[in-house]
Amino acid sequence: MSDFDQLVKEQMQLMDQLLDVQGELDVCLETEKQLRQNEKKEEWHRLHDQIKQKREELQKVQTLFTKQTKEVINSYKQLEKSSSVM
Repeated sequence: MSDFDQLVKEQMQLMDQLLDVQGELDVCLETEKQLRQNEKKEEWHRLHDQIKQKREELQKVQTLFTKQTKEVINSYKQLEKSSSVM
């Protein structure tokens, strides 16, 4: 497997992770909304901490995704460059 293919594979796996974390965050936010409406303060605080954690995790995954995207682009450029030399 070429470097480019490996980077694309890793990028797709990271995209799946990004979508999973975003989905988990969306569920937490919806639950938070319901708890606030029902005034369940203790559960709300616990969930609020979980939302904060998910947002931090999402930010880390987004940063890594951006970094890997740049690596994929650079790898593709190198692949194109070496193909045009032949």
